[in-house]
Amino acid sequence: MAIISCPECGKQISDRAISCPDCGCPINEGSVAANQIDVSKEVEQLLVLARRSRESSDSTNAKKYYDQILLKAPGNWEAIFYSVYYEAMSCKIMNISSAANSVANSIYSTFAAIGDLTDEDEKTKAIDDVIYSAIAIGVMFVSSAVSHYDQFSTTNNAFGECSNRVVAVSSIYDEIEEGLKKVFPDRKERIAKHQKVYVSFLTGNVKWFNREYATRILNRLGEEIRTVDSTFETPELPAPTGGCYVATAVYGSYDCPEVWTLRRYRDYTLAETWYGRAFVKTYYAISPTLVKWFGHTEWFKKMWKGKLDRMVSKLKADGVDSTPYEDRNW
Repeated sequence: MAIISCPECGKQISDRAISCPDCGCPINEGSVAANQIDVSKEVEQLLVLARRSRESSDSTNAKKYYDQILLKAPGNWEAIFYSVYYEAMSCKIMNISSAANSVANSIYSTFAAIGDLTDEDEKTKAIDDVIYSAIAIGVMFVSSAVSHYDQFSTTNNAFGECSNRVVAVSSIYDEIEEGLKKVFPDRKERIAKHQKVYVSFLTGNVKWFNREYATRILNRLGEEIRTVDSTFETPELPAPTGGCYVATAVYGSYDCPEVWTLRRYRDYTLAETWYGRAFVKTYYAISPTLVKWFGHTEWFKKMWKGKLDRMVSKLKADGVDSTPYEDRNW
C-alpha cells in the first residue's frame, strides 16, 4: 500500500481507496467498475438461488436470499416484494392483519421499481408476477382466518376477529389497484382486469364487510371497469344469510351490534312460538323486495331507524346480548 494525494483536494490517502473521503473524488475508477461488476454477478447468483427456492416452496431460504439481494441491490423489484412476502407467509393466525398490511404496503414501491425496467415484456411479466403472488397470499390469509373462525365460531369475539383479518386482506387489492393507476396509468385493460378480481373478492366475502361500504366500493369499481369493458355488469351482493333485510339496510351490515341483538330476538323469542315463526316467514317473504326497491334510499332508512333503535334499546334492557352472533337453525 502507498500513500497518494487526492488530485482534487490534495488530501493524503491510500492508493487502494476508491474515492476521497473529503471531496468524494474517484481515486481508482477501475476499482469502482470492478466492484460494480462483482456486485452485479453476486446479485444474479443470489437471484438464481432465490428463484430456485421459490420453485421448490422453500420459503425460509427464499427469504434469506431476497434479504441478501436487497442489501446489495436496494432497487431490485423482486427483493423489495418477496423479502416482505416471505416474511408475511410465516405469520401466525393472530398476525394475519399486520402481515396482510405489510404486503399491501410493499406494492407501490415494488411497482415503482418495475417501472424502471426498460424491457416492456419483462415489465409486464413482473407486474403480473407481483399481482398473482399478492392475491395468492391474500387467499391463503382469508382461508386460514375462516378455518380458524369455524373452530371457535361460538365465542363472542371470533366473528369480529375473522372480519378484521378479511378486511385487512382487502388492503392488498386496494394497493394493487392504486399502484397500477399511479405507476402504470396507461395500462387500462390490466387495471380493469384486476378490478374484476377485486369485485369477485368482495362479493365472495361480503359476510365479513359492512355491506354499505362493500356496495359503495363495488359501484365505483363497476363504473371504472365499464370505461374499458362496456358489457360489464356490477353484480348484486348476495342476500344476507338468515334475513334481517330491513335492519341490514338500515344499519349497513348484517354483522353489527344492533342486528346481532335483533337476530338473537328472532331466534330465541320469535322462533319459540308458532305465531312468531309465522311472522318471521311473512317478513322474509316481503322484506327482500322492499329492500331491493327502497333499501338504498335515505327516506327508507330514516323511516325505519328510529323504530329499530327503540326496539334494540328495549331488547338490550331486557337482557338480549349485542355481541357477535351466529344464526341458530330452526
